[in-house]
Amino acid sequence: VISPEIIFPLKTKPINNFDMRFGKNFNWTKNNNQTMFGWNRSGGKRKHAGRDLYTEPETEIVAVCNGVVLEIKAFYCKTHQITIKHETKTGHQFIIRYGEVDEKSITVKVGDIVRQGTVLAKTGKLLEDNGTPKIILSGKIIYMLHLEYYSGSCGLNLKKKSSNKANKPYERREDLQDPLGILKDGYRNTFGNEPQ
Repeated sequence: VISPEIIFPLKTKPINNFDMRFGKNFNWTKNNNQTMFGWNRSGGKRKHAGRDLYTEPETEIVAVCNGVVLEIKAFYCKTHQITIKHETKTGHQFIIRYGEVDEKSITVKVGDIVRQGTVLAKTGKLLEDNGTPKIILSGKIIYMLHLEYYSGSCGLNLKKKSSNKANKPYERREDLQDPLGILKDGYRNTFGNEPQ
Protein backbone atom coordinates (compact mmCIF):
# COMPACT_ATOMS: atom_id res chain seq x y z
CA VAL A 1 0.00 0.00 0.00
CA ILE A 2 1.39 3.38 -1.03
CA SER A 3 0.82 6.06 1.57
CA PRO A 4 -0.47 9.45 0.38
CA GLU A 5 1.56 12.67 0.46
CA ILE A 6 -0.67 14.20 3.15
CA ILE A 7 -3.22 12.75 5.56
CA PHE A 8 -5.82 14.50 7.69
CA PRO A 9 -4.54 15.51 11.16
CA LEU A 10 -7.40 13.63 12.86
CA LYS A 11 -8.28 9.94 12.64
CA THR A 12 -11.99 10.79 12.63
CA LYS A 13 -14.02 13.44 10.85
CA PRO A 14 -14.41 16.68 12.81
CA ILE A 15 -17.84 17.28 14.36
CA ASN A 16 -17.99 20.57 12.43
CA ASN A 17 -17.80 18.60 9.18
CA PHE A 18 -20.56 19.25 6.60
CA ASP A 19 -22.34 16.01 7.51
CA MET A 20 -21.90 16.26 11.29
CA ARG A 21 -23.65 17.96 14.23
CA PHE A 22 -21.99 21.39 13.99
CA GLY A 23 -21.40 21.38 10.22
CA LYS A 24 -24.26 23.71 9.35
CA ASN A 25 -23.10 26.74 11.35
CA PHE A 26 -19.39 26.00 11.96
CA ASN A 27 -18.25 24.10 8.83
CA TRP A 28 -14.43 24.16 8.82
CA THR A 29 -14.30 24.31 4.99
CA LYS A 30 -16.46 27.42 4.64
CA ASN A 31 -15.43 31.06 4.89
CA ASN A 32 -18.50 32.24 6.80
CA ASN A 33 -17.94 31.33 10.47
CA GLN A 34 -15.56 31.58 13.43
CA THR A 35 -13.62 28.39 12.52
CA MET A 36 -12.28 29.87 9.27
CA PHE A 37 -8.88 31.38 8.55
CA GLY A 38 -9.17 35.18 8.59
CA TRP A 39 -12.28 35.47 10.81
CA ASN A 40 -12.21 38.56 13.03
CA ARG A 41 -11.02 38.03 16.61
CA SER A 42 -10.85 40.45 19.56
CA GLY A 43 -13.50 42.73 18.06
CA GLY A 44 -11.68 42.93 14.73
CA LYS A 45 -8.27 43.83 16.20
CA ARG A 46 -6.77 40.62 14.85
CA LYS A 47 -7.68 37.77 12.51
CA HIS A 48 -7.87 34.01 13.07
CA ALA A 49 -4.56 32.46 11.99
CA GLY A 50 -5.76 28.91 11.31
CA ARG A 51 -8.69 26.54 10.82
CA ASP A 52 -10.50 25.01 13.79
CA LEU A 53 -11.51 21.35 13.66
CA TYR A 54 -14.08 20.63 16.40
CA THR A 55 -13.92 17.13 17.88
CA GLU A 56 -15.26 14.79 20.48
CA PRO A 57 -13.28 15.02 23.75
CA GLU A 58 -9.61 14.09 23.53
CA THR A 59 -9.55 12.97 19.89
CA GLU A 60 -6.13 11.78 18.67
CA ILE A 61 -4.14 14.22 16.52
CA VAL A 62 -1.71 12.73 13.99
CA ALA A 63 1.19 14.02 11.89
CA VAL A 64 0.03 14.88 8.35
CA CYS A 65 3.35 13.59 6.94
CA ASN A 66 6.91 12.92 8.11
CA GLY A 67 8.70 15.66 10.01
CA VAL A 68 10.70 16.87 12.98
CA VAL A 69 9.29 18.55 16.10
CA LEU A 70 10.54 22.16 16.35
CA GLU A 71 8.65 23.45 19.39
CA ILE A 72 6.19 22.53 22.13
CA LYS A 73 4.84 25.24 24.41
CA ALA A 74 1.82 26.81 26.07
CA PHE A 75 -0.61 28.23 23.53
CA TYR A 76 -4.06 29.69 24.22
CA CYS A 77 -6.58 29.36 27.05
CA LYS A 78 -4.68 26.65 28.94
CA THR A 79 -3.91 24.55 25.84
CA HIS A 80 -0.56 23.77 24.19
CA GLN A 81 0.85 23.70 20.67
CA ILE A 82 3.23 21.43 18.79
CA THR A 83 5.10 22.92 15.81
CA ILE A 84 6.54 20.51 13.23
CA LYS A 85 8.65 21.01 10.12
CA HIS A 86 7.15 18.57 7.62
CA GLU A 87 8.46 17.12 4.37
CA THR A 88 6.38 15.12 1.90
CA LYS A 89 7.74 12.19 -0.10
CA THR A 90 8.16 14.51 -3.08
CA GLY A 91 10.25 16.96 -1.04
CA HIS A 92 7.68 19.69 -0.33
CA GLN A 93 8.61 21.27 3.02
CA PHE A 94 6.45 23.42 5.28
CA ILE A 95 5.64 24.05 8.94
CA ILE A 96 2.41 23.11 10.74
CA ARG A 97 1.43 24.38 14.16
CA TYR A 98 -0.95 21.94 15.83
CA GLY A 99 -2.63 24.19 18.38
CA GLU A 100 -5.09 23.94 21.23
CA VAL A 101 -3.93 20.45 22.19
CA ASP A 102 -4.26 18.90 25.64
CA GLU A 103 -0.88 19.35 27.37
CA LYS A 104 -1.05 16.09 29.34
CA SER A 105 -1.64 14.07 26.16
CA ILE A 106 1.47 15.21 24.22
CA THR A 107 3.49 12.15 23.13
CA VAL A 108 6.46 13.83 21.40
CA LYS A 109 9.31 16.13 22.40
CA VAL A 110 11.39 18.76 20.61
CA GLY A 111 13.80 17.12 18.18
CA ASP A 112 11.71 13.97 17.71
CA ILE A 113 11.38 12.65 14.18
CA VAL A 114 7.77 11.80 13.45
CA ARG A 115 6.32 9.63 10.72
CA GLN A 116 3.07 10.24 8.90
CA GLY A 117 0.25 9.11 11.20
CA THR A 118 2.27 9.35 14.43
CA VAL A 119 -0.06 10.29 17.29
CA LEU A 120 1.14 13.69 18.57
CA ALA A 121 -1.44 14.51 21.24
CA LYS A 122 -5.17 14.75 21.82
CA THR A 123 -7.48 17.67 21.18
CA GLY A 124 -7.90 20.13 24.01
CA LYS A 125 -10.64 22.36 25.33
CA LEU A 126 -10.18 26.10 25.78
CA LEU A 127 -10.50 27.19 29.40
CA GLU A 128 -11.09 30.59 30.93
CA ASP A 129 -8.76 31.74 33.74
CA ASN A 130 -11.25 30.38 36.29
CA GLY A 131 -11.21 26.95 34.62
CA THR A 132 -14.61 27.08 32.95
CA PRO A 133 -14.85 25.96 29.29
CA LYS A 134 -14.65 28.84 26.80
CA ILE A 135 -16.67 27.29 23.94
CA ILE A 136 -19.95 25.49 24.62
CA LEU A 137 -22.36 24.89 21.72
CA SER A 138 -25.83 23.42 22.29
CA GLY A 139 -24.71 22.31 25.75
CA LYS A 140 -21.60 20.51 24.43
CA ILE A 141 -18.08 21.51 25.52
CA ILE A 142 -16.06 21.90 22.33
CA TYR A 143 -12.64 20.28 21.99
CA MET A 144 -10.64 21.18 18.92
CA LEU A 145 -7.49 21.20 16.87
CA HIS A 146 -6.46 24.69 15.72
CA LEU A 147 -4.19 24.15 12.70
CA GLU A 148 -1.83 26.77 11.24
CA TYR A 149 0.19 26.41 8.02
CA TYR A 150 3.48 28.19 7.25
CA SER A 151 4.89 27.91 3.71
CA GLY A 152 8.50 28.07 4.91
CA SER A 153 9.39 31.19 2.91
CA CYS A 154 10.53 32.78 6.21
CA GLY A 155 12.68 29.72 6.93
CA LEU A 156 11.96 26.11 7.80
CA ASN A 157 12.89 26.75 11.42
CA LEU A 158 11.70 29.04 14.19
CA LYS A 159 14.55 31.56 14.09
CA LYS A 160 11.73 33.82 13.00
CA LYS A 161 9.08 32.99 15.63
CA SER A 162 5.65 31.91 14.38
CA SER A 163 3.86 34.37 16.70
CA ASN A 164 4.52 38.08 16.19
CA LYS A 165 2.08 40.48 17.91
CA ALA A 166 3.38 43.42 15.86
CA ASN A 167 2.56 41.79 12.50
CA LYS A 168 -1.13 42.66 12.11
CA PRO A 169 -3.75 41.45 11.49
CA TYR A 170 -2.80 37.78 12.11
CA GLU A 171 -0.04 38.39 14.68
CA ARG A 172 2.04 35.68 12.98
CA ARG A 173 5.11 35.62 10.76
CA GLU A 174 4.74 36.58 7.09
CA ASP A 175 4.62 33.06 5.58
CA LEU A 176 1.35 32.17 7.34
CA GLN A 177 -1.23 30.88 4.83
CA ASP A 178 -4.73 29.44 4.96
CA PRO A 179 -4.32 25.68 5.65
CA LEU A 180 -7.55 24.81 3.81
CA GLY A 181 -5.79 23.29 0.78
CA ILE A 182 -3.62 20.95 2.80
CA LEU A 183 -6.56 20.00 5.03
CA LYS A 184 -8.73 19.19 1.99
CA ASP A 185 -5.95 17.06 0.46
CA GLY A 186 -5.55 15.20 3.74
CA TYR A 187 -9.31 14.74 4.09
CA ARG A 188 -9.62 13.20 0.60
CA ASN A 189 -6.65 10.91 1.25
CA THR A 190 -7.94 9.81 4.67
CA PHE A 191 -11.70 9.58 4.21
CA GLY A 192 -11.94 8.96 0.45
CA ASN A 193 -14.35 11.74 -0.43
CA GLU A 194 -14.46 15.49 -0.90
CA PRO A 195 -15.18 17.72 2.11
CA GLN A 196 -18.08 20.08 1.45
